[in-house]
Amino acid sequence: MKAVLLFAVAAALAFAGGYGFGRFEAPQAPETVDRPPDAGVPVAGGPYYVEAGQLIVPMLERGRTIAFILTQVTLEASSADDALLVRRRLPHARSAMLEALFDLAGQGRFNGPSVDPQGVATALLAGANGTLTSQESTQPVRAVLIDRLLRQDNTRL
Repeated sequence: MKAVLLFAVAAALAFAGGYGFGRFEAPQAPETVDRPPDAGVPVAGGPYYVEAGQLIVPMLERGRTIAFILTQVTLEASSADDALLVRRRLPHARSAMLEALFDLAGQGRFNGPSVDPQGVATALLAGANGTLTSQESTQPVRAVLIDRLLRQDNTRL
């Protein structure tokens, strides 16, 4: 009985000591002032990436789908504020990038044994920035990074 009581007291003291040590030795959060952040001042740090996800476009020839182009895209923003803008308007950017991919597929840029990924990235960048550019921001997307670019031929013709 004494052993159980001694064990319970020791456990309670250990818990209290750990809690007290953590409470007083933990780094304290800085005092926050209730003021809005400066909207025009860029936040230091970076780079800032926004995942745009996968974009799939069919390649058509005489009304038949001969292949699919699959791209996985990450957008690099110029600042934290631009990254927030890109995230908020991502559906518009994805739509513009899909239109650019459809144009490239229609021009035959994905035909043949090799594809120019830099040309695809340039077209996607122009499309994304075209929908996101406003009067106060020049180009929120600095670069389009292509994580995956594949052509899957349709064998069921």
